[in-house]
Amino acid sequence: MRLLKPLSLFALTATLGVQAQSAPTAPIQISDYRQLVTLSSPQVSPDGNWVAVVHSVPDFKTNKRVAKILVIETATGAVRALTSGKKSVSSPRWSPTGDRIAYISEGAKTTDQVFVIPVKGGSGRQATAATNGVQQFCWSPDGKQIAYVTPDDKPHPSPLKPHDDLFEVHDDGFLIQSAAVPSHIWITGATGGAARRLTQGSWSVLETDAPFSGAASDPSWSPDGKWIAFARQANANNSDSDLSTVAAVNVDTGEVRSPTGPSSYEYQPTFSPASDDIAFLRPHGPTPLSIMDAAMTTLVGGGTNFSVGLDRNVTDFAWMPDGRGLIVKGSEGIRTRLWVLRSGQPTLAIDLGDLSPSETDIGKSGLIAITASSASTPPEIYLLSDPSVKVRRLTDFNASLGRFQYGKVTEFTWTAPDAEKCDGVLTYPVHYVQGRKYPLMVFIHGGPEAASIASYIGFEGDLLRQSFAGQDYFYFEPNYRGSDNLGNAHMHKIYQDPGAGPASDVLSGIAALEQEGLIDAARVSVAGHSYGGYMTAWLIGHDHRWLSATVGNGVFDWMDTYNLSASGNLAWTRDSLGGTPSDPKSADLYRTGSPITYAGQITTPTLILSCAVDEQAPLTQSFALYHRLKDHDVPVTFIMVPGERHTPKSPARYENYLSAIADWIRQHDR
Repeated sequence: MRLLKPLSLFALTATLGVQAQSAPTAPIQISDYRQLVTLSSPQVSPDGNWVAVVHSVPDFKTNKRVAKILVIETATGAVRALTSGKKSVSSPRWSPTGDRIAYISEGAKTTDQVFVIPVKGGSGRQATAATNGVQQFCWSPDGKQIAYVTPDDKPHPSPLKPHDDLFEVHDDGFLIQSAAVPSHIWITGATGGAARRLTQGSWSVLETDAPFSGAASDPSWSPDGKWIAFARQANANNSDSDLSTVAAVNVDTGEVRSPTGPSSYEYQPTFSPASDDIAFLRPHGPTPLSIMDAAMTTLVGGGTNFSVGLDRNVTDFAWMPDGRGLIVKGSEGIRTRLWVLRSGQPTLAIDLGDLSPSETDIGKSGLIAITASSASTPPEIYLLSDPSVKVRRLTDFNASLGRFQYGKVTEFTWTAPDAEKCDGVLTYPVHYVQGRKYPLMVFIHGGPEAASIASYIGFEGDLLRQSFAGQDYFYFEPNYRGSDNLGNAHMHKIYQDPGAGPASDVLSGIAALEQEGLIDAARVSVAGHSYGGYMTAWLIGHDHRWLSATVGNGVFDWMDTYNLSASGNLAWTRDSLGGTPSDPKSADLYRTGSPITYAGQITTPTLILSCAVDEQAPLTQSFALYHRLKDHDVPVTFIMVPGERHTPKSPARYENYLSAIADWIRQHDR
């Protein structure tokens, strides 16, 4: 693998080009992904001459990722390192004048702070001194100030009563250890100095995962410098992220406006670069369990829906430089797509070939930078000078991964018994011979408002895909109803049908593969993570064809999920099952829709994986499933991942997590 080895911190470290590759040598294994370079947060300079990006590699000695900020010349691919990799870095943002980059890194007191570094060279200078660290930030239009989001101080016990630290619990996850505190916006100079608090109250800037789609995002400064837009959550409780609405605060007076009025499920408000228009995401309906539309409002209210005519779940967007339209991202079929939306004009699909973008940025010059990959092409940075032109690859950081053999990846479509159209990602064995039947590994994605796509890495099962193909398995990733890649009707069909309908889709997909003569029906295994863990547990409780099963950080009991989870899962459970556990019209579904109800029928050898501090899928459910299977003499192993939340983040633990799944499946496929 070609590594970046700077002569000095700010020296030119590499000139990128496509390296000559030798013939593929062997199928890839899980341990080979240690070579994978992750590229994130691409940012185009104001003049379009450079792209800043976070370059990250795993360090298995320290079990951490080593990240540095690079700037890459768009004309030549020449690379300079702005930071050393000695401290973690994230969120690079160009100053409006293009001479500096602000980013988040560890400050003097081990809290995340904003640093500003000259692009031509020098050291990063700490601009913020937030006691509780910085969560997001943005530049002012003149480049003189930085607005940032930081949590309020936690309540401290009285010095006379040092153990008086009891606190009240609201809609919080069951692992909460202290009172939830809101986050608010402050402003400081770009060169540091005294900070000024801009917002306050018991409400909070959104900082937790949304129940369906949508995410916490940077505050957004208006082009005239008078307002800052943000997502306002009604309180600080980490399961109330549905109570999020578009808001804007006046920089001079602190006045907070809510231009969309009393509402919920609104995310990622971003000012137009040319006006007081604010774009944001909101559900299409008829319930919050639906695709997200890209909508627009003004500071005084009123607006439009940019997504008219685009029946896809918009997961992210960026304003066009003229402020008259958006580029939006979403899944379609087995790829992620980009579209240009302009009010009153037809939707324009951007042709990226077989690439699926993960992140996108648009510079003032109109240059578009994306991180993207395909099923057999690792992630790199690509450029488009215009949405209508052919994409151009800028980097080649992952050239060494081209030497491996990869199985063919295709879209597989079928029709469920109730006529629902479904699709999925099907990966062929590396050594596939027509007419021969192969074992099948089924991996079910989480969400469920997501989809398995043909990207190199980006979702839960991607790094297992080619590992199993190299062992001559078919690897099938079905996009069951509830997935977000086939339109609103397909996504909404999971409403009040969390298990039976999606299971029918998965089983009919397997049946279609059997009809094609591709698989050995006696050698089928199943695994899934998060909602995929739920689906796996549901399937093995209702069907007994499986050689083995793996459930990773799964949800097995809707009552526990409603009562104990964080990250908006209380709202997800309520709004997808059609009510609360106390509501007569939905109460029974909390039992009949829970896999734990059918655990006594499971006979499949099952591996349970759970992260020790997972509040999103409360690990109490993994304990319950383990004991239920153990009591019924079902072969079961329960592995806990210490110190991790919903998905392992540290390199060694993530590799071990994936290896445990692969080993369990292969152990029982004899």
